[in-house]
Amino acid sequence: MTAQAAEAVKASAADGNRLHSVVVINPVNEKENRFTSTEGMDYPCSNMKEFETIVGVSREVIRGIIGDASAALTIKRIDEGGLDGDLCAIISSVDKSVVAVVWPTAEKLPILKNLAKDTAIKTLLIINPLWKTEGNLVSEFGILPWDRKANAEFVAGFALSYSLYEQRIGAPSSVNLARGTRYESGAVVRVLKVWPQQYQVHVMAADGTSQAIGGFDAKPSYRELEGLIDKARLAKLEIFELAKAASSLDLEAGRARGAPASPEDLPSADAAAAAFPSREQLLAEDPKAVRRLLVSLGLPGSGTPAKLQARALAVADALAAGDSFEAALAVARKLR
Repeated sequence: MTAQAAEAVKASAADGNRLHSVVVINPVNEKENRFTSTEGMDYPCSNMKEFETIVGVSREVIRGIIGDASAALTIKRIDEGGLDGDLCAIISSVDKSVVAVVWPTAEKLPILKNLAKDTAIKTLLIINPLWKTEGNLVSEFGILPWDRKANAEFVAGFALSYSLYEQRIGAPSSVNLARGTRYESGAVVRVLKVWPQQYQVHVMAADGTSQAIGGFDAKPSYRELEGLIDKARLAKLEIFELAKAASSLDLEAGRARGAPASPEDLPSADAAAAAFPSREQLLAEDPKAVRRLLVSLGLPGSGTPAKLQARALAVADALAAGDSFEAALAVARKLR
């Protein structure tokens, strides 16, 4: 990732860009030891740990741009410090020809503007900026309209030379109680943008296997990624079966894939039926939780909250009437 980002910045610079925006996956917690992991750990790391890790990643990107893996660099904290301050740092080469501002917030824009004016800096990067350019009721770039416009235009002047981020679409880690498998719907994707190419979408498996499934000229929205995944599933791309196998319950239980499982290891139909919420519990449940439950059972997860609840209630009522779990699911599948 760091070598790829460095090469992308150099390619962007060759096209005349001096200001660069770089977004990388911060390999904290599970990704520090197993970068391709798609499952979270049981505990979060501290903000300081995240900051130290992204500084380490940024350091390697800068060395890649310089072309010296052991190049000396200077690192300077420019935040207020303490527990309440926004962590931020400036990393620069010894001759200050390459400078990166790591984790900048909107409050650091004056510092960035001064750095941008420094002609001694040949390559200026912002790495994993923390501001949001959309979705806020109040802009982070200022209250006055002319301030907002000027700051937004300044930030837009940084070419997006490299971007790699991970996004979870749907609920791929949910267990299908009927089949005892994961990755029955949705996907974990990594979206890669390398200058000057378009955004490339890759579906990821827990063991690091990936497959490109499409691209976009602009940063894709959640809905666009969801639609692309649906098309890829309809095309029966191999990655989904590989991802399902890589996150199998056999592997989680420490068994070799395909090894015979003891009855208590797999969710039997009786166990799934016993664990299914009652009508009263479903009526009090959040619609999002109901949708996740339906999807985990291989049932349709689309429709209004009322329709989702009706499907789940159909299963609960059928089970209460003494039907088998498969029969109860069949009743719900008939609902539109």
